[in-house]
Amino acid sequence: MREIREIADFIKNNESFVISTHVSPEGDAVGSAVGLALALLNMGKKASVVMADPVPEFLNFLPGLGLVTRTDRIEGSYDALIVVDCEPERTGLKDLDKAAVKTVINIDHHITNPKTAPLCWVNPDAAAAGEMVYDLVLFMGAPVDLGVATNLYTAIFTDTGSFRYSNTDEDALIKAGRLLAYGVNTWEISENVYESKSFGRMKLLGLVLGGIEMSADGRLAWVSVKEEYYKATGTGSEDTDGFINYPRAVKGVEVALLFREAGQGRVKVSFRSKGRVNVSGLAESLGGGGHPNASGAVMDGAIDEVSKKVVAATAGLLKEVFAG
Repeated sequence: MREIREIADFIKNNESFVISTHVSPEGDAVGSAVGLALALLNMGKKASVVMADPVPEFLNFLPGLGLVTRTDRIEGSYDALIVVDCEPERTGLKDLDKAAVKTVINIDHHITNPKTAPLCWVNPDAAAAGEMVYDLVLFMGAPVDLGVATNLYTAIFTDTGSFRYSNTDEDALIKAGRLLAYGVNTWEISENVYESKSFGRMKLLGLVLGGIEMSADGRLAWVSVKEEYYKATGTGSEDTDGFINYPRAVKGVEVALLFREAGQGRVKVSFRSKGRVNVSGLAESLGGGGHPNASGAVMDGAIDEVSKKVVAATAGLLKEVFAG
């Protein structure tokens, strides 16, 4: 494949790299970014990771997090900025056009990626960005060790919903299986991802689920996360990861929505479908993007206004899909 070859050649012929991913990072974002950084270090390169938002607490077990700096700007000069699991515009990094980097490399599996980066590889068939990073690591011949493998396995594991989602295909399972050969502790990963939630996070979930709403036909359900909830429970936005799975789990629901106040009069909207409704187009029409079954957008306005608008638009989409 031309794209992976061009990226591999650039990395081999250069020395310093800074890696980033999208705001509100989750398992695939963090695992892909840190896993790639560790692989580059194994090649003798210089590599670090910058993220505009904090790493969620449940991912604190991942090896290599010392490479991550939380910042909204790139300081210093690098041969390339490598953006994984999103397009550069969604990193939350400011003044990217002024960053001292020779080029931008973009590795993503979202079909709505506009492919504007100078070196861009987008593969919507990949279950996770971590799967693509694994392909790149192998293509470059970079040494894979337990740290790299743990991060990339976690990326694939989380973005497939522990191999439950429809994006779980033969490639994802084969690559996850190969990563186990490096000594990955699957129980440690599963325990941290699913069974190590803070008490504050559970209190936050209770507040959020207490306000769950559903459409009259039962095909749409949604929840809202307000900033006042964080103050009441001692939590932050990183503690909301996975919350949207609860309204989606309601019997009969085809699409779930999560509205989260993101400060400065903005609302982050997440869309999840059970597979019969493609939500990526709707998200894109609202300024976002993503996958057919999992997308998102950031909108201006008060949370009540935004939710009313998005619920109406989603209900219209459901009406079209299930007409007759």
